[in-house]
Amino acid sequence: MAEAIVLGAGTAGLAAAATLRGAGVDVVVLERGETVGTSWRGRYDGLRLNTTGWMSTQPGCRATRKRYDEFPSRDQWIGYLAKYAEYHEIEILFGTEVQRVWSRNSGWNVETDREEFAARFVVATGFDHAPAMPDWPGRDAFAGDLIHSAKYGNPEPYIGRDVLVIGPGTTGSEVAYLLARGGAGRVRVACRTPPNLMPRKILGASINISGILLNRAPLRVADHVSWLAQRMIFGDLRAYGLPRAPDGLATVLREKQQAPAYDSGFVRFLKAGRIQIVPAVVGFDGHSVLLADKTRIQPRAVIAATGYRRGLEPLVGHLGVLDNDGIPLVCGGRQHPKAPGLFFTGYRVDLSGQLRLMRPDARAIARAVKRQRGRRR
Repeated sequence: MAEAIVLGAGTAGLAAAATLRGAGVDVVVLERGETVGTSWRGRYDGLRLNTTGWMSTQPGCRATRKRYDEFPSRDQWIGYLAKYAEYHEIEILFGTEVQRVWSRNSGWNVETDREEFAARFVVATGFDHAPAMPDWPGRDAFAGDLIHSAKYGNPEPYIGRDVLVIGPGTTGSEVAYLLARGGAGRVRVACRTPPNLMPRKILGASINISGILLNRAPLRVADHVSWLAQRMIFGDLRAYGLPRAPDGLATVLREKQQAPAYDSGFVRFLKAGRIQIVPAVVGFDGHSVLLADKTRIQPRAVIAATGYRRGLEPLVGHLGVLDNDGIPLVCGGRQHPKAPGLFFTGYRVDLSGQLRLMRPDARAIARAVKRQRGRRR
């Protein structure tokens, strides 16, 4: 078997595999789907990256503006990942669901639904692994249509319909905008915690470029600067149901690993009355959705943009390498003292964009593996 096993053929997994292979490490990728970028292929039609293409591409195969849009579409990014895997000749075992990883004989055993594999090094990936749907009272008996945003494809099924989107975060705000623009009869967004809204570009430059500078600033300074930028660009949104977020942008990124809501037109439609903000959802009752202010609404369809779970607990939860939220305690080239040879990548988020961080993480993992191989010899 290969010396290193990478779990997942998404962006982070392919970058790690290509970089390890370039360092002379025999590596194989285990992928639960039947093709690369499985998670990306399941996302909605109108999805675009929140980071520019040149900041998102991975080691050894950079994208150009001539080939992709400035902010690549979902299909463009899927195409890039397929070409990336082919260019680097990455060995991938598709249709292989990883179930558990454990330490054995100075290495690792990886149990899958097909067979068991052994390797000295394992790299785990998969930030958005499993849709998270809150267990609201009465949810299963709701008479309307209720789906997680992972199942949303495009606005066509919702033309002329009354739709409630739960959560105004990165996905929720964009889905609400796409629904309103695409002909939904009414679009409301249930908000529990106001989001930090940011444009993709400020003064003609990607927000991720200024994010690199803000990453070096003290947390309090980064929070204040980002808030001033939000207020300058969007104005005071309290009259539209969106007060200032309780925690600053940089704080939310660092403490909760949550990206800002990148505005594609959501605020414009909010101000025009084509999107309405309502209180948080607390339950369901037949045809009704129960809100935190004790009112009831009767949307025909509900789309829950309530995020994803990392899904790492069944795989490595027994190793003591995750925090209380199921996020790895160390990432990139760092290894937890309890699990030498086990790496995580794709789990870091900061103001410069998540995809950009996968490049240095992949290189750091390759360097760490080379050092350990050298010591063993």
